[in-house]
Amino acid sequence: MRTARLTALLAALAVMALLAGCAPQIPVRDPEAVSRVWSVLRPRTSETDRITARFSLQVETPDNTGRLVGQLWGYSSSLVRLDLSSGTGATVAMIRETPELWTAFIPSENTAYRHPKAQAGLALFRIPVPFDARQIGSLMAGDLTPVVGGEYAAVHGTKEGLIRFEFPGGEVARMDAAENLETLVLTGRGGWTLTCEKPYVLPAFPDRQLYDKFTFSSPRDGKAVLRVKSLEPGGQWQASDLDLALPRDVQWMRITAKPQYN
Repeated sequence: MRTARLTALLAALAVMALLAGCAPQIPVRDPEAVSRVWSVLRPRTSETDRITARFSLQVETPDNTGRLVGQLWGYSSSLVRLDLSSGTGATVAMIRETPELWTAFIPSENTAYRHPKAQAGLALFRIPVPFDARQIGSLMAGDLTPVVGGEYAAVHGTKEGLIRFEFPGGEVARMDAAENLETLVLTGRGGWTLTCEKPYVLPAFPDRQLYDKFTFSSPRDGKAVLRVKSLEPGGQWQASDLDLALPRDVQWMRITAKPQYN
């Protein structure tokens, strides 16, 4: 008798799971908004596009809480320099990043690190941000292409009236956007989320949706809030300013930490 009841219960659960999996998806309220939102978030760019930005980063992790100030300049698609300073103004790290090599200099220790993968290097600082410097630069400039990757695999609505884009691979699993782009939330496959808030526009970045505040949250690694202080498509820097000048007696250290986000 018990066996029959258990079999019936399992069968009922299987049917419920099947019905849930086959539940119809919510249609997008305005289908034309899909292409409009997608094109705004992935604008046309050039390898020669320059960027200069300043931002603050408030970090809250299980091991550390603090505030950093960042200065970023370069070409988001190829070469970026990023300097991080403490709230008191002391330089914490000077970083140079290309698609092939991540290099960082820690002035207070006179040590330098390098690694083919930027995320492996950034893990040294225990900052709960799932993107490298080039992706952060593009994100601040309103270009999500380096973040979400290629085309989406599916799109549908949510009960909150948002447009949900789902991606077949990469770090980002889905992206929920309001039709007017007032809100934008990215969810990673590792459980992290990125909430883009306080939208604004700049004449220097036409046809782009910019955000003033980015909140990264991870149940494992903590939280980081990035606030844009200034942004411009250029800047008063020369090509030589992208180089990382290291002292002759700098000590090269090996990176053994694994990237936080896989």
